[in-house]
Amino acid sequence: MNINYITKVEGNEALLDKYVDAVFAGTCKPAKIYPFPYQLSGEENCLDSPLIEYFFQQTPFRLERAVEFVEKLRKIDKQGFNGIHYPLDKWVEANIQKPFFYNENEANKRTIVVALKLRPEADPTTASPDHLKFMCYLAVCHLKYGPSYASVTANQYFQMATDLGSDEVARLKKFGSGELPKEVTEYKDDQISCVANDAFATIKVTLKKEDAASYQQIFWFINRLLQTSFPRSYSIEFTAKQKTWLPIKGLPKKGIHALFANAVAYESVHPLLVEYAGIAMKTHEWYTNINAEECAMPSTFAVFALGLTSDAYFGLVKQYMKTVDEEHQEIQVKFTPAFVEKFGITEQSLPVFMSCLLSTQEHKHHKLFAEQFESAEKLTMLLNFKANFAQYLIDELENEDGEEVANYLWESVLFAIFGPQDKYPKLLSNASETLRPLYAALFEEIEEPEDLA
Repeated sequence: MNINYITKVEGNEALLDKYVDAVFAGTCKPAKIYPFPYQLSGEENCLDSPLIEYFFQQTPFRLERAVEFVEKLRKIDKQGFNGIHYPLDKWVEANIQKPFFYNENEANKRTIVVALKLRPEADPTTASPDHLKFMCYLAVCHLKYGPSYASVTANQYFQMATDLGSDEVARLKKFGSGELPKEVTEYKDDQISCVANDAFATIKVTLKKEDAASYQQIFWFINRLLQTSFPRSYSIEFTAKQKTWLPIKGLPKKGIHALFANAVAYESVHPLLVEYAGIAMKTHEWYTNINAEECAMPSTFAVFALGLTSDAYFGLVKQYMKTVDEEHQEIQVKFTPAFVEKFGITEQSLPVFMSCLLSTQEHKHHKLFAEQFESAEKLTMLLNFKANFAQYLIDELENEDGEEVANYLWESVLFAIFGPQDKYPKLLSNASETLRPLYAALFEEIEEPEDLA
């Protein structure tokens, strides 16, 4: 297999010229195998780094051409902006960060925090205004197309531009990137005001009067907005006289929570909430105005609100639990007890309950769960689920390793329901003669703790 491709600028300038022309013409394509180099008919393949490095070596720097180049390359690259941001970030480092800033924490090797400060000898007036505008453009790209943590890079770029005296950040705060039409980013009437800023990924909603029509308009606005290039991680700030909270203990009591708790009271708004959840639900994306320790994937409050309303939304809850980033988010564990309190454990609710338990690396135990399985009927239901557990993982959760991890994950299910394994012997001894064999069948193949062996 031929994996030769251009990896450096030196000696390849003539061919790189052809690739630059091909980017603007849209005639080069990415290869289908990693690392997805660009291809040009009859020529050697080319990696993104030398191509971007060569393009930005050209003088003079022309802002509009640079933005056009990145926009076209972003659409060509197999991984979009995430496939090309590294050499672009290196350009920022070489042309703006290093000449004008130093890392205040460079002396402290224990910290990974980059605290950039203007160099005492640096003259901000020598910074190119077009360079700073281009850096701000890249910051917006990080917010729009990057993972949620790309906001760290974006905010750093905004801060550098401000420190160097640019008014570009202030303009972006006031008008956004300018890429989205005003009718998409703003809506106002006598009762509501909706304003979005794609540069800073913010949605601000103010409501004067509570009624179904107002909430329908709010979510019509948000849903339309999220179908554009608006960032996938964003904040929603909601201001209203009424603040309802979902019956879920421990949820952050913030405006974004109240928006969905208020709206779900109107059945006519439910279809728009379902539509919102489908658009907003993205793994590795977050509401940016929720604290990191309570991080929540966009759609969280809509799904929780609908999920506690009717069994008609059981499928939506399962989809959410399958989509959520189980390694970094735990807010969903607060939903599970509320779900069980609302619906109990039935043939219909059990698969949803299981999806909740498996949505995090180890779901917390709750005594309410064990109480649901204190009858022969419910224990038999759980045993039947155990018998088909591996297939459930494959079919429902799309877990290709379902057969291999079934036993391990079943132990985590039992922990969430019944608590630590060292409690099982006592549970068995205290159980009635009718229930004891059912409990024993549930716990078989579970290794006992060493101190009880």
